[in-house]
Amino acid sequence: MKKLLTVLTLMAFATTLSASAAESKIENYVNKKLSPITQKEKNFNSKVEAQQKANAAKKAELQKKHEANKAALEKAKKDAQAKQAADKAKLEKAKKDAQARQDARKKAIENEKTYWKNLIK
Repeated sequence: MKKLLTVLTLMAFATTLSASAAESKIENYVNKKLSPITQKEKNFNSKVEAQQKANAAKKAELQKKHEANKAALEKAKKDAQAKQAADKAKLEKAKKDAQARQDARKKAIENEKTYWKNLIK
């Protein structure tokens, strides 16, 4: 009985070892067959991540350019408004000066008329 029990124990132990070895062999075989696929997946994921980073950088650069263009446009708009206001003020001054010259001319003509009228009387 002892011998039978010992043999059965040894057989169970040997079966366990061979099952572990078989599992290990199967696992190695599967890993060997899957390794190119996992490598391709890693490469693909790294390319996708690099592309996403490049897109984010490009988007940030475009946003920066957009902000710069917007600021330049606002500055140009303010400069144009200031120039327009200066031109308007200059035009108003020119109109006032012309009106003052015209009024002075009319007054001089009236004075001249009055002078000649008084001489003729």
